[in-house]
Amino acid sequence: MRQTVLRGSVWLIASALTAKLLGAVFRIPLTAMLGGGGMGYYACAYGLFLPVFALSVTGMNTAVAALTAQCLGRCDPAGADRIPLLARRMFGLSGLAGSLLLYFGAVPLCEAMGNPGAAFAVRLFSPAVWLCCMNAVLRGAAEGRSDMVPTAVSQVTEGIGRLCFGLLLCRWALRNPARLMRFAPAGTSPEAAAAAAAVFGVTLSAAVGTLTLLFLRAARRGTPASGTPKQSDAALRRALLRLLLPIAAASLVTNLTTLIDMATAIRLLTAAARRSPEQFPFGGSTPEETANFCFGAFSGMAMTVFNLVPSVTNNFGKSVLPAFASSYARQRPDETAFHAQTVMRRTAFFAVPAGLGITVLAQPVLSVLFPLRMAEVSAASPALCVLGIGVIFTAMVSPVFSMMQAAGRAGDSVTAMLTGAAVKLLGNLLLIPRFHLSGAAASTLLCYAVIWMRASALFYRSTGIRLRLLRICGRALAAGLLCAFAAGAVYPLIAVRFHPAAALFCAVCAGGCCDLAVYVLLSPHGLDSFRTVRYNKRRAVPETDSERSSIG
Repeated sequence: MRQTVLRGSVWLIASALTAKLLGAVFRIPLTAMLGGGGMGYYACAYGLFLPVFALSVTGMNTAVAALTAQCLGRCDPAGADRIPLLARRMFGLSGLAGSLLLYFGAVPLCEAMGNPGAAFAVRLFSPAVWLCCMNAVLRGAAEGRSDMVPTAVSQVTEGIGRLCFGLLLCRWALRNPARLMRFAPAGTSPEAAAAAAAVFGVTLSAAVGTLTLLFLRAARRGTPASGTPKQSDAALRRALLRLLLPIAAASLVTNLTTLIDMATAIRLLTAAARRSPEQFPFGGSTPEETANFCFGAFSGMAMTVFNLVPSVTNNFGKSVLPAFASSYARQRPDETAFHAQTVMRRTAFFAVPAGLGITVLAQPVLSVLFPLRMAEVSAASPALCVLGIGVIFTAMVSPVFSMMQAAGRAGDSVTAMLTGAAVKLLGNLLLIPRFHLSGAAASTLLCYAVIWMRASALFYRSTGIRLRLLRICGRALAAGLLCAFAAGAVYPLIAVRFHPAAALFCAVCAGGCCDLAVYVLLSPHGLDSFRTVRYNKRRAVPETDSERSSIG
């Protein structure tokens, strides 16, 4: 069943936004239930899952879809039918290896991270690796035939399953800790067992996604192609690996910052709590428990809010990127630069005021989202103030990476990420012992600032387009500063008389109105700045020498 590109894009964008919304709805009440200690165990399990997922799963979807589409384009339907079977055999084994690695290596890996209590959660996460492999193959097989419905529907059902199973199992574990403790390793605390129950809910949601894909595959399956494939099985396997390995390597590099936090933050916080316990008025009775509590508050609260804005702004530039790729392929530098600046300006309009607003309203935002976890809010609020500035750089990096990919320079994004990961590691080692969670947030801010500068330099070197942050973001910065000032002034005035949630809503509305008004007043196009501006083709670079002479 083939679909138009527009319809397929609508399906994927709608499902992606729904999945992100469901993820936020899941994460916020989960943090409220588990608290800092439980979220520390959950974050540790998830942090160990991500690199294994990157190596064994990431890229399968794209590889299977691309090779299937290539076979169909070469009029080889038998080869397209053969690819999913070969992929299930190949990647099923790699997924099984990843699952076994997490299950049997849970204890030593968690001990190396300085958080042995998370081993139970890691073991319950292990089956998700194999299930995600199967999901990636089934989604790729459908996408290669221009059928985006299975991917879209499975993303939504998986998000619903995560929300239902994760929260229900976590709630049951908190109410019946003794029943679950019988299956947990010795020394597992009730908080760690509850985090493991939530993790098992995520694993069950992956199973829900697999069942959804299998059902849709059976319902939408057509008549098998006759004849023999034009390529041998060995050639198809090699083609799958050639497509898979670069994407998996890039994904692993992308997850390095999370892994660095996992490997360094808890140990450094433990050492700081042991050295100066008076600086940690919250947390557990031991330095290890205190460090896990602080890291859980940081990852479960501060980082959750930090990731909300980039997850939204990542979608803003997608309407312009095809035009960027087209103009770049036709060698029109002025038009290409125009589209690049349009992407960056639109992203900055939302990212700058949102980031500055988070910095000003960090404590009210966390208090409204987690009203029953004030100890964790006190620990995470200073870190979120710093991360608010980092939101700007994180959101601005994403369109640069997308344009690099459109220009055929995806490898440059890996180089930029490696540079940022080195800064993140050095920042953690230097700043966390002195500033604790604020130091972890500052290292994240420096990491993405360096990634932005490095990516912009590499983008200029490969395309000749210079991305000037101050010129592109000047109006957004002025509007964002006034937005943050208005929101910070309105909140304390209203919070005295009304509920904090109502005061926060009024403050956000006041800041948003000021941001929009200032941006429109400073923009030379006024309200037209928010419309899809078309490039004036009379300014485009002529394509041939005859055109140049006629214009000259």
